[in-house]
Amino acid sequence: MIEVRALTKQFGPLVAVNNLSFTATPGRVTGFLGPNGSGKTTTLRAALGLITATSGVVTFNGRRYDQLTRPASQVGAALEASSFHPGRSAINHLRAMAPGLGVDARRCHEVLELVGLHDAAKKRVGKFSLGMRGRLGVAAALLGNPQTLLLDEPTNGLDPEGIAWIRQLLRAMAAEGRTIVISSHLLSEVEQTVDDVVIIAQGRLIHQSSLDELKALERPRTHVVAADPPALARLAQAQGWEVQPAADGGLTVFGADASVIGQAAFAAGLELHQLASQQAGLEETFLRLTGQFGLGAPIAPGDQPEPPGDDPPPMSHPGDAAPPPASSAAPPVALPPQAGPEGGAQ
Repeated sequence: MIEVRALTKQFGPLVAVNNLSFTATPGRVTGFLGPNGSGKTTTLRAALGLITATSGVVTFNGRRYDQLTRPASQVGAALEASSFHPGRSAINHLRAMAPGLGVDARRCHEVLELVGLHDAAKKRVGKFSLGMRGRLGVAAALLGNPQTLLLDEPTNGLDPEGIAWIRQLLRAMAAEGRTIVISSHLLSEVEQTVDDVVIIAQGRLIHQSSLDELKALERPRTHVVAADPPALARLAQAQGWEVQPAADGGLTVFGADASVIGQAAFAAGLELHQLASQQAGLEETFLRLTGQFGLGAPIAPGDQPEPPGDDPPPMSHPGDAAPPPASSAAPPVALPPQAGPEGGAQ
């Protein structure tokens, strides 16, 4: 079990993590979620003793990381800041780590096989794609066969096949009773993987629950177009509905379904040209909780709703990006042994 208790980390005047508390339990995959810059990586680095917390503590089964007798067999981590020597092969990278972790060379080959890099074992890391570098980071985290695994942005750089595989890997490890924590800034990329969610924003805890409990917070969303748009705006304001203007001059209404809106419009004598329920989705709930989705912007009575501004960026699962420069940090992610490394020739 991982326990984060009243963790705070300041960098000068900047409070990166603010009195954060949550738990991650064995046998479950916990999604550690929040926008970029919300404090996720800082929290993980503080948990591993890579930075010193201003106050508070993170424990693994009741002990701080620096109190663990064999940390590699208890906690494995692949953080966004992981880096590799570009001239060193994958197998030699792991061999260089193995003695310090108390494992032999056979384990290096085992984890390369597990993450699908066995055929690239002698290839220089500098020629790896982003996805291949990610898999190598996960292989390093698994060297000690740890009971707890911390992965920072594990789907970064993966194609859909890779995302499906890492999902299977993490589910299998959780089924063995391990504690798994994965961070992400996109709930849509991990919602089929996690059991529990911890959502933070600006370093503060926003929400912690099971994924099913988070789904219960989803609200209906309805698109409405009226013959008299200003009257529709006044009705929405009077009903206390959270709304956003739509490009066609209508409104997107949050928290009220089509039947409720239709009844209110009929009672008000409003002629509706379109009334359509829309699938809100869990990602919208996440964006709303973290303040990234501007709901409820006031519309003055009599004002014609204007077309909305930029929508939130589309969610996608990109294939491997081009390898970063040798000095760049590479996020840790993994792909399946049954699939060849994306984007890179063997």
